[in-house]
Parts: sequence; C-alpha cells; structure tokens
Amino acid sequence: MDPRDLLARFHMPQLSSFQALDNYSTPVLGASALFCTIIAYTIAKMFGYGSRKNEFEVDGKTVVITGGSDGMGKAVALQLSAKGANVVVVARTVSKLQNAVEEMKASAVNSSKQKFHYISADLTDPAECERVIAEVTLWNSGAPPDVVWCCAGFSRPGFFVDVPIKEHRQQMDTLYWTAANTAHATLRSWLTPVSPNEQVKTPRRHLIFTCSTLAFVPIAGYSPYSPAKAAIRSLSDTLSQEIEMYNGAYSQRHSTNAPAADVKIHTIFPMGILSPGFDNEQKIKPELTKQLEEADKPQTPSDVAKISISALERGEYLITTMFIGHILKGTALGPSPRNSIIGDTLLSWLSNLVFLQVIPDLRGKAFKWGKKNGLPTPNPAS
Repeated sequence: MDPRDLLARFHMPQLSSFQALDNYSTPVLGASALFCTIIAYTIAKMFGYGSRKNEFEVDGKTVVITGGSDGMGKAVALQLSAKGANVVVVARTVSKLQNAVEEMKASAVNSSKQKFHYISADLTDPAECERVIAEVTLWNSGAPPDVVWCCAGFSRPGFFVDVPIKEHRQQMDTLYWTAANTAHATLRSWLTPVSPNEQVKTPRRHLIFTCSTLAFVPIAGYSPYSPAKAAIRSLSDTLSQEIEMYNGAYSQRHSTNAPAADVKIHTIFPMGILSPGFDNEQKIKPELTKQLEEADKPQTPSDVAKISISALERGEYLITTMFIGHILKGTALGPSPRNSIIGDTLLSWLSNLVFLQVIPDLRGKAFKWGKKNGLPTPNPAS
C-alpha cells in the first residue's frame, strides 16, 4: 500500500498557503500535523539520525541463521559476514548451504580470522534443534552462539476452506514450530546457571525472530500463514517479559548463580520479499489476495537484511522494514514493548485513524469480488 493511498483514504488536505488553514477543521489539521511528524520520525529512524551506540556488534561474534541458504536468511548471513561475524547457516538442502558458505567466505571482511559452517537439519523436529545448538557450541570451541536468527519458513497462501487441513498444520510446523523449537534449544543453552566464581565477561546475546506484517493486519488468502506468524509475535512478546527475570539474575551475578550473559529478544516484520519462495507463492496465490495487497511493493532480500540489521544496531525490538510496515505495526502495538515511547505512540494514533478506512475497504473488496466472481476456484497448482 503506497503512502499516497493512505493519504487518499484518510482525506489528508493538500495546503498551498496559510490562508487555506481556515478551510479545515481542527481534527483534520491535527491529523495532518501528526502525519508529518510520523514521516519525519520514520525517516530519521531509517537513516539512523539520533542513534546511540551500536547495540548489535557482531565483529568476532558467532551467529546462527536458520533458513540461511536462501532469500532473506542468506542475505543476512552475507551482510553479517561482511561485518566480521562467524556465521553458521542452517537449512535442509546441503548444496544450497555449501553455496551460501562459499559466498560468505567471499564477502568476509577478514577471511583469515572468520569461520563459516553449515548444518543440514529439519527444524520442525525439536531434537534436531538441540543438535544444531550442540554442534555449533562444539564448533565454537565450547561456547554457545552469541546470536541466533530464525529465518526458516515459507508461505503457502490459499483460502481457508480450500487448503487441506494438513497443509494448515504444515504451515504452523514450518513457521511457528521451527522458530519455537530453535528458541527453546537456544535459551536452554544460554540460560544455564553459572556460579559467581565461574562468571566471565560475556557480551549480550540476541535471539531474533522473523515474522511478517500479516501478524499485524491479516489479508484474505493468507489463512494458513498469518496465524503462525501471529503466534511467533505472541511468543516474542512473552519471551521479552520472561527474559527479564534471567536478566535480573544476571545483574546480580557476582553474588548468586546466574546466566552467563543477558539476552535481548527482537522480531523482524517484513512485507513481501523477492525470492524463489516468493515466486512460488505467486503461482498459487488467489487473485483476490493479489488485488488486496497490490500496493505492497516487495523488497529485495538484501534491502530487508540491511534495514533489519540497522534497526538491531539501534536496539529496536519490533522492527518493520518499510513505511507501510510501520503503519501496519502501529495498528497492533497493544502491550508490546515500544522502540520509542513518543514515536510509537504517535505512530499508533495515526495508524488507528487511517485504519478506520482501510479495514472496511478490504472487507468491501472481498465482498465485491465474491459478488462478481462467485465462489473461488481452487488453484490447480495447489
């Protein structure tokens, strides 16, 4: 959805002179001022103005990336290798993993010091996730990874009743459970108590989920996919609270048993990403779904990775990768921790005003589609 579409939906005024101000009511002027504030805030954040120290330093650190053989996961692996990280990519297909490792070596900032590794695993199996973390720890000279970034998964769009229930379950397994299994194995490793006399200075560790803006605003045709992404967002919010108990213990590590490091949780919410998976998705995606999301301009994996890493370096928690994604996030912040109290509060106000128009419009388009075309015909590719 283009920002101009949002302006049109909300009937934002186009003012050419101060005299024109008299033609608009106070609520409309207030909405316009709010909109301009949000744009300025978003641009400042995206370009890093006002940023503090780097909260996501990866030089010399060990990073595990699931789904790292393709798409966004591979782009993240390449960019972190260019920042000095030692990277382990995890996926199922060995040939793709091997290619990813060779590309990481080529992009490494210091190939003589950095290390790269791959592990083939089915992350829907929790035992496999435990194996991955154990293997990485052994490979990393007995130290757990510093960063684990969950990127595994794919989208299988379709209308709820047209998609076999086993495929709904498969989406939950491939999206939610790969993330939950990986997080569980990772946190069990990271949160093992260490006695005060065993404590050494250990940098903060980061657990990162990859979600979707569909967790904020579902679209017709994504019923197999959106619930799994919403579950990841809920898991992330829950862990962002639970982890503070362990971080509190870590703050008293010199006098009591505590984890070896404090931990921060993050979640990335991209929109469309240009990749082989996206191409496959387009082949079976319902035409109504394509119409409803026609303003979503997919980003390249490299762009999504770059924006996400920059936000992590600013220390953000819920991370969106384009302006429309920020607006979608604003509608659904709820009790989630804010990246910025002022900025996210303003964003939430604007988003909820805008979506007074957007949600009825989406429902209306679905109604008109059914009225014109009748019952949907299942895609033969499905």
